[in-house]
Amino acid sequence: MTETVPRLAGPTAAPAAGASPRRATLVAMAGAILVVYVVMLAMGADLSYDDPLADIADAYDQSRGAMQISSYAGMAFVALLLFFGAALRNALRNAPRAAIRDDGRSGARGWLADVTLLGFGGLAATIATWVVTDLAMWKAVDYGDESTIRTVAVISDAGFLPLMAAMVAVYLGTGLAGLATGAIPKWLAIASIVVGVLAPLGPLGFVGATLLPLWVVAIALTIRLTPAP
Repeated sequence: MTETVPRLAGPTAAPAAGASPRRATLVAMAGAILVVYVVMLAMGADLSYDDPLADIADAYDQSRGAMQISSYAGMAFVALLLFFGAALRNALRNAPRAAIRDDGRSGARGWLADVTLLGFGGLAATIATWVVTDLAMWKAVDYGDESTIRTVAVISDAGFLPLMAAMVAVYLGTGLAGLATGAIPKWLAIASIVVGVLAPLGPLGFVGATLLPLWVVAIALTIRLTPAP
């Protein structure tokens, strides 16, 4: 009688990494972020909580249709940031093997890429609150409610604080992941780390916000991508 001996299973192959987003997709999203960001800066009002009420009212003297379009465009921009953040996270996690360094740091790419995505989520949430605050200010101006105008202006003036945390996560997460994997040029990784370190330092935190649209374009153009299947 022949005895059947079960065969031991061989080593399981590691799951293949998913393909990174296409270069054209990243560049298109980065270009859209650049354009919308510049338009938002050009149309935004540089106001403070202690400005005269008349100046605040003049800045928000828009029709209902114009304010609604502006709000919807702001929400579309928020979604665009989330899509780009997710695409960047995927590209960092799936950096080509040739780009992975041999010094033991490549294992850091997973959680650092997650930090980058969370940073974009925080950035999107921050900008979403700005859009909501602008809409609330428009309504207060439209109603002629001076006490509400002043209250919303105070809230709006402090709305930059969450931006600092988002900039730290976006720039530091990407920069450190880039150094660990070689997925982005070394100069861009180091520059990202420097900007991320500056983010919580008061007014210097706006350096990251100012450079963001140019930075996402640079990332989209230079990041190493896995080939599409």
